[in-house]
This record gives sequence, structure tokens and C-alpha cells, in this order.
Amino acid sequence: MTPDASRKIAEHVAAVRPEDIPQAALDAARRATLDTVGCMLAGVEAPGVDMLIDLARGWGGKAEASIVASGFAAPAPLAAWINGAAARALEIDDCTDFLPVHPSATIVPILLALAEARGGMSGRDFLVAAAIGQDLIIRLGMATRRDAIQTGRYNLFRIFGAAAAAAKALRLDADRTHNALGIAYSFMCGEGQSALDGALALRLTEGNSARGAIDAALLAEKGFTGARDYLLGRMGFFNAYEPDPVPGPLTENLGAYFWGEQLSIKPFAACRCNHAALGLILAQRREAGLDPKKIKAIRVTVAPGVFRLVGAQLDPRNDPPSQVAAQFSLSYTLAAALLRGDMFLKELAPAELMDPEIRGLAKRIEVVPDEAMVDAQFVIGRTAVEIDIEGEGKRRLAGFKPPGNPANPLDMMAVREKFDKCAAAVARPLPAASLKRLATLIDELETLPDAAALSRAIRG
Repeated sequence: MTPDASRKIAEHVAAVRPEDIPQAALDAARRATLDTVGCMLAGVEAPGVDMLIDLARGWGGKAEASIVASGFAAPAPLAAWINGAAARALEIDDCTDFLPVHPSATIVPILLALAEARGGMSGRDFLVAAAIGQDLIIRLGMATRRDAIQTGRYNLFRIFGAAAAAAKALRLDADRTHNALGIAYSFMCGEGQSALDGALALRLTEGNSARGAIDAALLAEKGFTGARDYLLGRMGFFNAYEPDPVPGPLTENLGAYFWGEQLSIKPFAACRCNHAALGLILAQRREAGLDPKKIKAIRVTVAPGVFRLVGAQLDPRNDPPSQVAAQFSLSYTLAAALLRGDMFLKELAPAELMDPEIRGLAKRIEVVPDEAMVDAQFVIGRTAVEIDIEGEGKRRLAGFKPPGNPANPLDMMAVREKFDKCAAAVARPLPAASLKRLATLIDELETLPDAAALSRAIRG
């Protein structure tokens, strides 16, 4: 990684044309857009998001960008802030399995806000900007030596990819894009303690990055300047926050390959670290006649980093537990999936979180760490499940690529099914005709003349 990597990335972002993006990356961006809008529809009613909307209503300002399913519009940075928090709120947004990153929950809200606020953005422009931002977030994650699960620095670098998407949407030249990325450095934020504490602040981080990225790009558009060597300067990102980076991924094949193709779509409303075990357990329940009432005990073996994140039982001192705590408890999510046949939003309702049957089964599920489960190329590692069944003995299962991984993918039809589940899970769903229009606009996004139509459609 050369000292001018900061400049090379800015020049790349400004220069990329729609015809430069591989079709697979555009398809991945479109799939991620449908998935993220579904996450927003469900997340707008999640605890805490209503507080953000109340603040925005009180602040007022130009009604230039829609806030999802609210009938309300706000200044573009506020709309991105709220929609980003909603997209991340329920732990169902996309991610990568080889890194603990969640690219689209920040990027899609930015592009929706700018499409409506500024106009002139085609659906193809939207997808190009999304693909650029997703790619850069993943590249920065690959260049960071120690990941967020290890350090607790919750993907501080996401702001650079988000700002790149915003700069591309605003059609900034290389100089202004460079400034946008440098300004974004000053908006950088992210911490992992919220996940451990089950705090609502976990969902806010994505919204903060979306808001900061738009602010950075709009300031750069006006000529405001940012740090020049924001990556490798003496006090740049890598020296200040993530020393000893892995140099290759940041610029290798930049513009030739877009890493958004490797995004995973999450079928379950749980931390991605839980998905391999959930997939194994639900397949057994569905295909092998696994009766939850006959289960004596379950032992789940995971990598030590995964154990630290999701290995704990729900703390009985925190009853009722938060949704976040439940989603980061492998024992709870497995118990709910076994008893209900799914682990999605209904399984996070307050009555379910306190259900004695689910809680009783969860106590019989032990999660243990094992270094043998670590995989250098796969941050969530490997998973082994041992089920002790009354009258039968033990079944042993093992998994590597969880459902939704590019090697075990959800196609557009499956993502649409998840979108519909998200929309149906809220107390005030959008009308069926509005949901159909939303899905159709996203399906046709590559040929949509004006992406503002999609942004306006989310308002409800």
C-alpha cells in the first residue's frame, strides 16, 4: 500500500463509469437494496428509532428526503441517519462472512436520501454508487489487521466507503471526492460494547456513519477540505487506529473486482455468528424429524471469538431481556428456532423473550469455545452441534458456509420472501399495493430513469 493510496481511491471513485461495474456486482447491489429496504421497513418500529424520528420532527428543516414508513420527510442527513439506524436496528441487514462488516445498512439510506434530495440520479447510478461503497468498506476491512470482534472498534472505516458512495452520487470530481473522504475521517465512529450490553446505541452507529458521510460529501462539494493522507498519514486512520495493516486488498484489482459480490444476506434475525448453527438445527427440524421436547441437551462448539460475542446465556438479572441481548445469545436463538420453526422477528417479541419453554430449552444449550473452529479466511469460523436426544442418543452436525453465504445463497425470490416477512412483522405495515410498488421499483432499478421514485415510495 503506497503513501498515495488515499488519492488513488479518490480518483477511482470519481472515474468509475456504469459500464465499468461487472453485472454480478450490480446484481448484488440490487439484491442488497431490496434486502436493506426490507430491513428499514421492519426497523422503523424498533425501540429507539421512534426517538430519532421525534427528534427530527422537533428540529424541522427542509422536507427533502423520506423517512421510511413514516409519512415524513426531513433534510437528507437526518433521513439517512434515521433510515440507517432502522436498517441496522433488528440485526437482519447484510454482512460478509469473512469479515464482521455490514456494508449496505449505511450505503442504501445515503443513496435514497440523495436521490430524492438532489434529483438526477438514475437507478443505474444508484447501483454504481452502492457497488463502489460496498467494495471500499470491504477492502478497508480486509486491510485492517484485527477485526471488530477482536478489538471492539466497530468498523470505524465504514465511513470512508459511505462517503465514497455519497461522493459518487453527487458526481464529485477526484479533488472533491478526496476531500469528502478526508472530511469523513473526522466523522468516524463505532464501538462494540453496545452489542455486549444490549444497548440501543448499536443500531445508532450505522445511522451516524450515514449522516456523517452525507455531511462530508456536501461539505466537499462546497469546497471544504479534509485530511489529505487520511489513510496512511502519520495520524491517518491506519496509524492512529489500526496499525500494521494488511497492504494488498486496499488497491489490488481496484476497479476490476467489486467485493460486494461476496455479501451475505441474513435469513435469521440474529447475529451472523449464530447462522451456521441455526441453519443446521432448522434443517434437522425440517428434514429429520427433530422433536424439541425430546432434546436433553445441545452442545455447540464455535471459535473463541464467536463464543465471546454470542456464547452467553441471557442474564436472568435483566428480565425482560432486550432484543439485542437475545439476538447475541446463541442459546436463546437456537431454542426459539427449535420451538417455533424460525428465528425471525416474531421470535423477538417481548412475550417470546420471556416464554418459559424457550428459556428452559435455552438453559440446556451449552456453547463452548474451541481453537479448532477458527478459520483464517472466515471470521465466524466453523460450527459443530451435538444434540442429545432422549431415547436416541447423540446427533452430530457440522457447518461452514451458513445460509445466505454466496456459496449457499439466497436468490432474489428468497430475498423478496424475507422482504415480505419484514413488512408483515410491523404493527403499521404499508399497504400491499405500496409494498408491491417498492419491490417492483427495486427489481427494475437498473433501468429506472429516476431513483427518487424509489426514495419517495419508502415514505408510505
